[in-house]
Order: sequence, then structure tokens, then C-alpha cells
Amino acid sequence: MAHVRRLFSPIHSDERSTRVKTLLQRSMLPAAGFAEPLLYARCIGDVTLGDEIATLRQGGQLTFDTSFGVFHAGRWRRLTTVDHIAVRVVASGAGRAEVVAVTRSREQVVATALLTGESVELALGSLADTTWGVVYVRIIADGECTVRRVEWMTSAAPAHDVRLNLSITTFNRQQYVVPTVHRVLDLVRASDVLRGRVRVLVVDNASNLDLGTAAGDDLTVVRNRNLGGAGGFARGLMHLRAAKWATHVLFMDDDISLETESLVRTVALFGFARDKKLCVHGAMLSEERQWMQFEAGSKYLWRSLYPLRALGQEDDLRERRLAVRDARERRFAYSAWWYTAFPIDITPDNPLPIFVRGDDVAFGLMHTGRHTVTLNGIVVWHADFHLKNNPSSLFYEMRNFATIDTLVFDRHRWWHLGQRFLALSFRSLFGFRYASAEYMVRGMRAYLAGPRALAEVDHPALHDELRQVSEEKPAPLPPEHAAVAITRPRPKAIRLVGFVLALPLLGGFFLPAAVRSKRLRTAPIDSRAVGIAVRHERILYRHDRLPEGFVCERDRRRFFAVWRDVFDVLRQLRRDYATLKRDYRAAYPSLVSDDAWQRRFEGVSAGQRR
Repeated sequence: MAHVRRLFSPIHSDERSTRVKTLLQRSMLPAAGFAEPLLYARCIGDVTLGDEIATLRQGGQLTFDTSFGVFHAGRWRRLTTVDHIAVRVVASGAGRAEVVAVTRSREQVVATALLTGESVELALGSLADTTWGVVYVRIIADGECTVRRVEWMTSAAPAHDVRLNLSITTFNRQQYVVPTVHRVLDLVRASDVLRGRVRVLVVDNASNLDLGTAAGDDLTVVRNRNLGGAGGFARGLMHLRAAKWATHVLFMDDDISLETESLVRTVALFGFARDKKLCVHGAMLSEERQWMQFEAGSKYLWRSLYPLRALGQEDDLRERRLAVRDARERRFAYSAWWYTAFPIDITPDNPLPIFVRGDDVAFGLMHTGRHTVTLNGIVVWHADFHLKNNPSSLFYEMRNFATIDTLVFDRHRWWHLGQRFLALSFRSLFGFRYASAEYMVRGMRAYLAGPRALAEVDHPALHDELRQVSEEKPAPLPPEHAAVAITRPRPKAIRLVGFVLALPLLGGFFLPAAVRSKRLRTAPIDSRAVGIAVRHERILYRHDRLPEGFVCERDRRRFFAVWRDVFDVLRQLRRDYATLKRDYRAAYPSLVSDDAWQRRFEGVSAGQRR
């Protein structure tokens, strides 16, 4: 389980009386036991970290030149109307606080003050008059001192009235969603900045959630049919539009661990945004390796075999060079719904009814992506996606991305989709992943059935059927497979030779059986081990860090049956694509309408009329 912040650290009454500024962000200290404190602060010398507190002794230094600790001055200057800023260091004892500005790798102390009382405030002047990239605080102990947090503020009033409503969709993830909701409510109810400005809506697709707290103005639970993420978020969005309270909505998954400071920064960004359509995306960090960034936004290359291209993937956020650079904003195609916040009036459309995979991609490509930014410290932690992938998810990927490409990209043609389908199917076939290929064929046939079939499908029943697949699903390995040593990757040139030979050798079927090895070889769980499969009869696909995986083996009958299905689908795609594109685009307004979604909520075919 990833780090979670225990409680909001409330501002004491003596502090509140002196504060007339608007809070932009807090630089916090890690909770006790968090595995990666370098995301929050760096310690030099005699420093002891406690539970969201640090104790320094003579000569000790605590610095916030970290991914979560710096104030990204360049980004605030470019994206918002924030100008004059100040920093408040909540610390006491014998020592001094320095404010360090970083400009193109050059660092300069721009303000300093002795610690007095419970806190000290340093005015930093106008951002517009500087070229600062990031700014951070350094505390140096002259004796013993205690540090709690740093608060970045501005004297200006927000340009926009912001009322942010979280919309969390959940299905039997109580172990995640219950503590997340409680932490958010603890934060909101204890904070003058967020109280009355942030509410929580939970759409319970399993209709069995017990949060252990009464609903009220700041908490609403709505029961829903299991219509996937798209259905949950559509239900939440329609509910919030009807309530007419929220100015902004935050879509958030139920299986994440949230850094609650993200909400403080998100509300402040919206309050001072130059672009009224500004959207905010929270980066996803790995729950297994809490320092590693999985994605901070994504591109979508529709001509590519793998169109989703994560930004910032595998960045080590402990690295100081990443924390102190003024990284320019990068253009997004979309942002994932583990944390995506946007103005509620950015579109009257609801999500497409394309469940499990791609619903956030479609919404981002059509509405939010080009307005979306990230900010350091707005993050969630999430389990490794490789453990969630299985053949049923490939059904959704094939059907849903085909639908998205058809709707969004004018220059998209049948051969773009056909090339992707053919290449992915053959990679699965040649890697013995026959169930994956079968489900991709089924996904394409669902797309070829057209928008009316999409509107009328009973998604809960379909999903229950699809997830019955027992093959190619990551599971704990039996002892005999867990004991198999992970095969060292061959040099890239050798792997390439194996890949090139796969087609003329028909994945090894044209090799004599005596030449093929029966020794169990391993491959990464998210790969299609085409080169290895040419000479082997079985492959163990396994996770590189966890004892989970599955075994696939050669099957001649199944191989040729799917081969025929693939070419049958391609023939139909070539024949019908132009008509399908016209039909999907004509049907889009009804697919995303309130009326169609309401019928789905009631269990009535969205293609039927009352």
C-alpha cells in the first residue's frame, strides 16, 4: 500500500489571525514509515524525521528541493495570474530559513530570516519581475529546531470562484476507497481553504459501499449499476450538473492512494488560472516502486501500433535534477481518470459508453486534453498495470480504440486500423497467446457491428462473460514455475533475427519438432515473445518483480483457427469501414446523451425508445 497522509495539519488560531493571504501549496513532510522520504524533503547532518515533522540539531539542514517540495514558479507564472508571493515556514527553535531560487541551473538565496515563534513569513515580491524556474526553502539549525511544513501564498484574491466536487467511481474496492474518502474529508473539514469549496461524490457500482460516516453536504453516495468506469463517471457528471453546485469536477479512480496535498494545489490552480478551461492531471506513481513515475499525461499517436505514449514514464522523482528544473508544459492528448479535474461546463457531453479501456482517452481527445497541465506534487499511487492486463482487456482495447479513432481523426482510414489489428494479432499468435488474439478478434467484430450494437449491448452481462476467461491472467506462480530462473534477454540483434524469421517459419510451425526445445523459457509478462517462441514449445510470461505470471504453449489447431478469423475480419473491415465511420459519427450525440445514459442506468437498452 502506498504512502497516505494521515490528517491535514490544521492552522492554529494564533497563526490564522495573522494570515490574510491565499494559500497556493504546502510543502509537507512525509508520514511516519513512508518508504521514499526524498519525494518530500532532503536531510543533511543531524536530522530526524517523525510523523510529518522533522527535528534538527546543531548544523543539521532540511531542504525542500524535492519533487513534492519545490514551488514551481515558472509554471505558476505561465499558467496563472499569481504575482506577488510569500512563503511561511512553520518551524520553531534555533535556526534560520532561506529561500533559494533556481534559474537555469543557477541557484541563489533570495530571502532569509531567523526562526521566531511558531512560524516566520518571508515576502518574495513579484513573480513577473523574475525568471525563476523553481523556488524552495532550506532550514539550517543553529541549535535544536522543529519543522512542520512550508506554505506558499499570494496576497492576491483568486480570479475565479472554485467549487470542486470529486467524483469517485468504485466497484468492490473498499480497502482503497474508504480510507481515501476519509482522508479527503479530514483534510477538507480541517482546512479554511477547502472547507465549503470541496465535496465528495462516490458512485457505487456495486451498491454495497459502507463508508462508516453519514452523508452530508460534503459527501454523497449514489448507487449505480455496474456500467464500468464510463458509466460511473457519466452518472457522477450528470448528478453534479443537476445539483448545480460544482464549478469543477475531479474524476478519480477507486484503486489509488492519494496525496491529499494534490487537492490544495488543484483548487489554487483553478482559482488563478489564465485559461478558464484549464484542466489538471495528477501524475501516477508506482505503488510497488513509490519513487517511479508511470505517467504524467499522455500523447495519442493514432497511426502507431501502440498509440498511447506516456509522458515522464519511469522518471525517478527522487532525483534532484528533475525536481529543480523549470520543465515547460507539454501538450497532452488526454489524461487518465485516476486523477483528472476539469471545469464542469467544458462540454455538455457525457463519456462514451466504451467500458474498461479508453473511456478517458476519448473524453480527453475530444474535450479536456489540450487544456490539461500537471503540477509537481499532484500525484496518486497505483498498482502495476501489467497485473490488470488479460485477454478481456484486449477485447475492450481493440473495440474501443477502433471506435475512438473512427470518431476523432478525419484522416483515419481502414488500413490504419487493419494494420494495427493484424500486427497485434500476429504477435499474440506467434507468442502462443491465443486467448489474447481470440479476444482481439472478438473486439473487432464488436466494432464492426456498428454504433447501434454499441448502444444496445448489455455491458454488465458482457463484462461478466468476458472476465470468465481463465487463460493468460497473472496469478501467483506455483513453486515449480516460481523456481524457473528469469531468462537473460538475448542481444537485441539476435532477438530481431528471431522476430524476422517468425513469419517465414510461421512462428516455428515449419521447423521440425526435433529442432524445437521443450525447455521452459521466460519472457516479460507484458511482452509477446515472438522470437523465443520460434524455437520453443512453452513460454512462462512472468512479472519481473513479483512471483506472478502464466504459461502459454504451442497449439497448432488453435493457431490456424484464429489465423482464419483474423483475415475474415480484415475483409469485412475493408468492405464496411467508410459506412461505419459515417454511422459512428452520426450516432455520437445520442451515444453520449443524458437520455441514453439514463436508460442504461435503468437497465433499459440505450437503443430502445420508450
